[in-house]
Amino acid sequence: MLFPALEDKLRRAKHSLDTATSDNITELCKQYLALLAEYRAELYKLPAKLGINRWSGSFILEDVDNVRRTVRAAIENTTRERNAAEALILSFTSISGYEAVETLNRQKYKGHTDWELRAGGVAIFSGDVAVERMTVQDAVTTASLLRREEHVARSADSAARQDNVLWYCLS
Repeated sequence: MLFPALEDKLRRAKHSLDTATSDNITELCKQYLALLAEYRAELYKLPAKLGINRWSGSFILEDVDNVRRTVRAAIENTTRERNAAEALILSFTSISGYEAVETLNRQKYKGHTDWELRAGGVAIFSGDVAVERMTVQDAVTTASLLRREEHVARSADSAARQDNVLWYCLS
């Protein structure tokens, strides 16, 4: 552990994100991203703090290489986590009208798979008559909620499967 207090905060933030609800997942994701940025910044400062950016006779070359390898691995892991968290938050917050329609249809919103995006908004049509209609903004907001609910359900299912595997291994 390079920064125990910060790494503990990161673990708790990740756990909160993994157990989030559809109402708080976006905010928890933002908090996790902020902590990841703080951690990554500290990792980049570490070699200078330790005085190993330049050759110094007080360190054994093998120790310097080990520290650099450890820091590099931590930076790469943090970058992967950041990229995943950014992609997750974007999937909830950057939704086009077309993507909203795709989400409504995939989720069978209101029991339908024939939502369409047209100039007047998003609707289900019977011929040229809109049977069900909403604005593009309402469709985007609904799609965001559906995506958050879907992610939370997948996370809960994944956690339940991991718990079952752990219980099976322990029994």
